[in-house]
Amino acid sequence: MKRFSMMLLILIIAVSVVSCSQKPEESRFGDSTDNFEAILNAKIMDIDGATILLASMAEDAGPTDIYQVNVENTDIKAADGSDAFVADLKRGMLVDIVFDGTIMESFPMQLGNIEKLIIKSQGEDIAGLYKKVIDDLFQVDPGLNDNISILAFDFTKVTNITEAEKSALIYIIGNTYKTEAFAATYDELYEQGYIDKDKLYFEKGLLFSIEDTAIINTSFIFNASKWRSGLGAYFFNDCTATKTEDGWSYTIGAEIIS
Repeated sequence: MKRFSMMLLILIIAVSVVSCSQKPEESRFGDSTDNFEAILNAKIMDIDGATILLASMAEDAGPTDIYQVNVENTDIKAADGSDAFVADLKRGMLVDIVFDGTIMESFPMQLGNIEKLIIKSQGEDIAGLYKKVIDDLFQVDPGLNDNISILAFDFTKVTNITEAEKSALIYIIGNTYKTEAFAATYDELYEQGYIDKDKLYFEKGLLFSIEDTAIINTSFIFNASKWRSGLGAYFFNDCTATKTEDGWSYTIGAEIIS
């Protein structure tokens, strides 16, 4: 009996030692450092003072992989390693966020104990262009906007931004107009009862849709629309997006009213 008890005690101690020596699981956001710090590879989607909205640029990032962090007291480094500041941050920038691995499950998600923000390069801010397009569509034919409380977005045919960027864009627009905003196709709205089946009418909202072509050199073509009903819609067709020194801008090929 004593021998059995001694063997059991040795086994418990051995298991405890192994458990304590195991390394934490490496963050899926990037390589861990010797201090088990995690790195989030992300794109800056929006900036409000020292608060920035980020879309994960990980290969497996999905619609929920957006983050909101405050970098007021964070060490910020430029791509060359020199000191940088919040004022140097721009939408579309690709950055690495070094943090302790803690993620708060909210929407957007938040990160715990950020140690450093490293600017990697200036990426494309196509989402910023699409926000401008949607803002412009919102302003035309304002009668379509009467008494709405929902903004729905069909970005299923958008190829020039990632799923995380699409989600961040919808979040930004919802905050801009202080309105419920979510991703949905016409068929999904129809099936869920948002669109009246007999009147073909989106009583409480607008459906915005964008479809684009691939970027060739510094331009691409896209169509955009807002839809309230079968007899109430507005279209920007054959639009040309062009990149200049000041960023992306666009021209409308044709405007169509339904």
